[in-house]
Amino acid sequence: MNKLHRVCIIVTAIAIANFLLFEVIAAVIGGDALQGKVVAGRYFLGNHGKLTEVSLPVFVYSQVHAYSLFVTHPLGMIAPIVYWITGGRRWPKTLR
Repeated sequence: MNKLHRVCIIVTAIAIANFLLFEVIAAVIGGDALQGKVVAGRYFLGNHGKLTEVSLPVFVYSQVHAYSLFVTHPLGMIAPIVYWITGGRRWPKTLR
């Protein structure tokens, strides 16, 4: 396995972990800032139309984590394609 393949695997793993972590944390804190809003200095996270009031640091964290998905999600889709195109492991013959 060459260095590019290792990088592709690591990038994919980070993207998956970031997405799963985002989902778990959003469920625990009551939603995410991208679906939330700020009203009169109060911060709300949104989750399927339900709003949960949170502190400013929690709101900012949720915003940053949500925006990070705009980077890691596309990379997580591109990295396996690069891995495959550059000759990464193939499917076993029994699965072809």
